[in-house]
Order: sequence, then C-alpha cells, then structure tokens
Amino acid sequence: MRAVLLSDIHGDAEGLRRLSGELEKAELVLVAGDFTDFGGAEQLALLLGLMRRGSAAIAAVPGNCDRASARRLLETEALSADGHLVRACGLLIAGSGGGTFRTGLTPYERHDDELEASLEAALNAAADDAAHAPLVILTHAPPHGTSADQRHGSHVGSRAYAAMLWEVQPLLWLCGHIHESRALSREGRTLLINPGSLREGYFALAEIKLENGTWTAQAELCSL
Repeated sequence: MRAVLLSDIHGDAEGLRRLSGELEKAELVLVAGDFTDFGGAEQLALLLGLMRRGSAAIAAVPGNCDRASARRLLETEALSADGHLVRACGLLIAGSGGGTFRTGLTPYERHDDELEASLEAALNAAADDAAHAPLVILTHAPPHGTSADQRHGSHVGSRAYAAMLWEVQPLLWLCGHIHESRALSREGRTLLINPGSLREGYFALAEIKLENGTWTAQAELCSL
C-alpha cells in the first residue's frame, strides 16, 4: 500500500497541486495537522478537494493552527482521528490532534494530560482489533526525546506521547508541528516520521505491506 504522509500544510493549496501526481497514485493519505494557517472550514474544504483528486482514503488530525470550524469539518467528513479510531486500507489509525500548550495564542493548544487522554481514547477503541490489523498513530505534536521534536537544540515534544510510543510500539507514528525537526527514525519496532512542512516543500512517502504474515513499513522523506 502506497501512502502519502503530510503535515503542516498551512493553507498551501499550490503545494497540494504540485503533489497531485503522488496523491493520485496513493491508496492512503495521512495528515498530521495544521491544514490551515489559522483558517476555518472554508479553507479546509478547498484543501480537502485538492487531496481528493485521486481515490485515496484520508485520515487526519487537526493541528494547533486549525480553528474550531476546521476541526468540526474533519469530524463531519469522518476523516478525524482526533480521539477516534479510523479504519482505512486495513489499518487501525488512532490519533490525537492539537499542539503542546505553549503560549495559548494558537487555536488548538492542549496540556499533556489532554493529549494523553485523547490518544488513549483512540487506542481503547482499537484494542479489540489490535491483534488482527496493524496500528498507525497519527498526532500533530511529536513524542518527546525523539528525532522528531527538536527545536533550537532542545526536545519540546509530548512526554505523554513518548511513554505511549514505547508502551504501544505501533507500526508507524506520524507527527509534525516542529518544522525544523524533519525526521525518519526507528524507535524500537516503530517507524517514526515527521515529514516536515508541506508549505516549505516537504512530504514523505510510505510503503506498508504484509510479508510472510508480518506487517512492514518503509518510508522516504521527499521534497517538491
């Protein structure tokens, strides 16, 4: 299965147009938040329309820059994995949106216990099926202490997510938020990816497949 991995689009419709070839070939598109740059439902609807030029399934979480009306549209369209479980392409996709609380000046900042509760709710919904399908975790904020959360030389991610990363060990964890910490790394059995900001010309591609009874995920960081 071919998947396009995106984060921090920040309203960049032109970037999605340039990505149309990859989107048309994909079976799955995962978006780790910040569709908009402080935009609402109207801007999000435009961006979703560009993503839907192919037939790929879409799952997403909102980021700290996505306003409430944009978050509601993701819910209405049944695309949101924010505190929910999304089943797509044989995967269980559990997510948690919003950024770690910093200044309170962006629309969707959450304290670490809120991020933890949201992701736990999604994972609880996956518990009955986890033995039969691979788990993907989709968050806007990155786990603390990883290659995906470094800003100005310091780790700034969620400590709750870090604990859950090592406890759950999903097949794939996609995050964003920290533009300068574009990363692809193995954290135990988990492939952790921060694809970078699409607005800055970055994305990632992944291949997820079942081989000899075992699910595997491989990915590459890409640029427009």
